[in-house]
Amino acid sequence: MENIKVVWVDYLRVIAIGMVVFLHSASPLLYKFNQLPLDYWLIANVYDSMVRVCVPLFFMVSGFLLLQKQEPLGFYFSKRFKKLLVPIIFWSLFFILWKNIVENGELPKFEQFYSLLLKPSYYHLWFLYALIGIYLFVPILRIVTNSTDNKLLVYYCLIWFLAVSVIPFIEKVIGVDSKIDLHSISGYIGYLVLGYILGKKTISLKVFIFSVAIYLLMVIFTASGTYYLTLSNDGKFSDYLYSYLAPNTIIAAISCFILIKYVAINSAVFNNTTLLKMVKKLSACSFGIYLIHPVFIYLFKTGSIGLELSAFSGDPLLFIPLTSLIVFLLSFFMVLFIKKIPVINLIAP
Repeated sequence: MENIKVVWVDYLRVIAIGMVVFLHSASPLLYKFNQLPLDYWLIANVYDSMVRVCVPLFFMVSGFLLLQKQEPLGFYFSKRFKKLLVPIIFWSLFFILWKNIVENGELPKFEQFYSLLLKPSYYHLWFLYALIGIYLFVPILRIVTNSTDNKLLVYYCLIWFLAVSVIPFIEKVIGVDSKIDLHSISGYIGYLVLGYILGKKTISLKVFIFSVAIYLLMVIFTASGTYYLTLSNDGKFSDYLYSYLAPNTIIAAISCFILIKYVAINSAVFNNTTLLKMVKKLSACSFGIYLIHPVFIYLFKTGSIGLELSAFSGDPLLFIPLTSLIVFLLSFFMVLFIKKIPVINLIAP
């Protein structure tokens, strides 16, 4: 049972980080609605809609792994923040220097350094700040998840879904601000509880098939809805349905989690020994890949290393996945190299 658990968790991590790289490779096209052939924009929109579940999947895996553990409070914080503190300090400083010196050709301003206390220095580092809030709340959440039955946890998830997703959606559609106060249930914490519940569930073939259908339906809804909203906004990209807390994204993330878990456990191909070894290595490097991949996206986009490669290089149907694959592999090998260096390996735990 332990081996099966590790298999699907590793697959979820690898697929999620692959989706992150794919998303960041595709997204620049979405802001060029009136400057691109429509079919190019639509391809990027469909691709991006397929991978919007990437960060929710990470949160759900964290929920499954963290909420079933029992650890002394001091040990928990020491372990969690040791893994988070060094990366957030190093990569925040790195990307301040990178953004200013490499991208803009200027020295960083002093306020950029002290602002790190509250906001990230580069677009993808917001995830680390979200983890701080989540890690602070996990010890309390553990008490709830370990001392109650699934019915209460499902009730919590429904209230969370209502608070962070359904009511904001209705507010946007009808243009009326709700006065129902559900601020006590907010943020990404609900994903952790969902991951905890679904991670412990046995998935049947019927549920798997249903999840595949729902996931595809949500991708179609996200892509078509985003096209409609962007068109209605005079071509200015509307990313509302791309939000990690939009109803369609939450439903898609639940469905994607279920279908990946089912396939990882039940497919003979996914349980091939050689493949499992590679997936385990990729999984161990997933956090590092997340931290470093924007460097390679930028270097290829600008042609700084002798090869210009991005979603803008040609037909995005081909160049988005090609860019994603090369960036993913280079990031992986770089993280593997970093992990072999004592002390330095703390920046990519």
